[in-house]
Amino acid sequence: MSIINSERLFFRQLTKDDVSERYLSWLNDPEVNRYLETRHTKQTREKCESFVSDMEKDDASHFFGIFNREDSEHIGNIKLGPINSHHLSGQLSLFIGDKTCWRRGYAAESIRCITEWGFEVLNLERIEAGCYETNIGSLRAFLKVGYSVEGFFRKSIVSNEERIGGFWLGILRSESIE
Repeated sequence: MSIINSERLFFRQLTKDDVSERYLSWLNDPEVNRYLETRHTKQTREKCESFVSDMEKDDASHFFGIFNREDSEHIGNIKLGPINSHHLSGQLSLFIGDKTCWRRGYAAESIRCITEWGFEVLNLERIEAGCYETNIGSLRAFLKVGYSVEGFFRKSIVSNEERIGGFWLGILRSESIE
């Protein structure tokens, strides 16, 4: 299993063995999952293991755990996919589940590392991502790395029983990653 390293983190493909009680607690924590589409249903071990297994078999997606290099603790996930091999593009999404790791720059470090990997290893030309307008931390992390806001979808998302907008961001291989 290949490992991708950044300064403070490493990334490797998740397996069913990574589906721990801690991981499940993140997915079912309203504070952690408030920007995840999985928040609409209770996440069980079986659902998580099935999702991880599906990701392992999906050639169009690369699903990684985010691990702290210092203690090898699993702190979140990042996915590059689906990949469109015809257009050489992909979508990036992530979450930091371990709340003690919030506001430490791990999201931006993860975005930077996997974006570079997508350009260098997968030979992608474009990577895009979306985030809720209320998810300012995610928006800042993508902008910090060099993504540009390419669109804003007004009142496109229901969050906390209200309609809010969503940002669509992108970065091209030819643009500099910060």
